[in-house]
Amino acid sequence: MNGLWIAHFDAGAAHGNGLAVFREGEVLGGDFAHTWTGTYEEEGQKLYARIRVAPYVPQDETAPRLADKPMMVTLRGRCTDNNAVLEGRADESDVPVNIEMHKAA
Repeated sequence: MNGLWIAHFDAGAAHGNGLAVFREGEVLGGDFAHTWTGTYEEEGQKLYARIRVAPYVPQDETAPRLADKPMMVTLRGRCTDNNAVLEGRADESDVPVNIEMHKAA
C-alpha cells in the first residue's frame, strides 16, 4: 500500500480527484479544495482507513465558509498492489463516501 495514489471520490453530491500518499499507516493528501490526513491498516487485501477531511482555506480568506467544516470519515474496502476501493460514511452524517484509487507509476 505504501506509495502515491491517484484517488477519485464521491461524497454525497460532491465528487472529484486528488492525490494521497500512504506510508507506514499514515495517509496524507488532498485535492484543490481539501486536505486529507489520517491512518490506515491492512489485513491481507482488506483495507481500513480513518481520514480527516478539512477545507483548504487560501491565505487571503480570513474564515472558512460555514458549509465547509472538517469531517471525519471511516472507510473499509480492499486493495491490491495497484488498485484500491474504499467505502464508508462521514461521522455524524448519512453522507456515503466512495473512493477508487490507482497507484501512480
